[in-house]
Amino acid sequence: MALWRGSAYAGFLALAVGCVFLLEPELPASALRSLWSSLKLGPASPGPVSPEGRLADAWDALIVQPVRRWRRVAVGVNACVDVVLSGVKLLQALGLSPGNGKDHTVLHSRNDLEEAFIHFMGKGAAAERFFSDKETFHDIAQVASEFPEAQHYVGGNAALIGQKFAANADLKQVFPAVTSLGLNEQELLFLTQSASGPHSSVSSWNGVPDVGMVSDILFWILKEHGRSKGRASDLTRIHFHTLVYHILATVDGYWANQLAAVAAGARVAGTQACATETIDASRVSLRAPQMFMTSYSEAGSRIVLNPNEPVVEWHREGISFHFTPVLVCKDPIRTVGLGDAISAEGLFYSEVHPHY
Repeated sequence: MALWRGSAYAGFLALAVGCVFLLEPELPASALRSLWSSLKLGPASPGPVSPEGRLADAWDALIVQPVRRWRRVAVGVNACVDVVLSGVKLLQALGLSPGNGKDHTVLHSRNDLEEAFIHFMGKGAAAERFFSDKETFHDIAQVASEFPEAQHYVGGNAALIGQKFAANADLKQVFPAVTSLGLNEQELLFLTQSASGPHSSVSSWNGVPDVGMVSDILFWILKEHGRSKGRASDLTRIHFHTLVYHILATVDGYWANQLAAVAAGARVAGTQACATETIDASRVSLRAPQMFMTSYSEAGSRIVLNPNEPVVEWHREGISFHFTPVLVCKDPIRTVGLGDAISAEGLFYSEVHPHY
């Protein structure tokens, strides 16, 4: 009924315009055009762009190539096979029933695996743990690999790197030469816990890592362990990445184009997870906190997220912070190696000052 009523109104209005034209042929053409345009019979104007679409467009405008490009690239190769499947279904295949969750620094048995999985699953947090029993680990890996729905990918190196670095004296020679680090939420929390840094009493993140807490820990790492006149360390940059947002923290005077770098790292997180060349706004969602504090150790600022200006910058005692949300893929196709892609993309768009 509404459709017919609208058509009738348009017909009557068109008839009226015709009568006016016959009775007043000298009526200015501009007046006729104005009257005719009021019919609005053309295609409907597009609706408002989603926050995800506006944020993606803003990124594209912000991401620019650095003035000074990289001249040398060193590539390190490390490969193994990742088995990707449902953790719940794996526990069922192992004959384990749901129980109480408990964190374990090192896993020694199937029950330890079950308890650690339930513990972190309940918090919505990722975790990596070393398995000490070789035979049990291989049994679990075989069950996982032969599971009908299991997918196999090349990648995965966190446990290998962690175990070898922890026992390798060469770390003392390598670490002072590191200028930039890429860290996820678990690695960041481990660092502050191991050295009694800020917020070290937090046992694990409860969902999305608090921006103010993350900012405090990044500041502490660069202030206490970063480059300075009286310290051998060359560390001046940390790229922190978690599921819903990224932060780039840099010591002032060493890096440039970090606004573009953090945006590029966040953009590739969405495109690689969704396996698309560009951000498809219909396949991603904005899940970053809409409001957050920049610090709890000092009087931080309260920031309200604006998709039209997605990169937020603040400064603290010679250290600059660049924050941007991530457009999270709703139905990820592949996340293996995503952290490496994020760090590499951020470095690709970074610029090192000549005196560094």
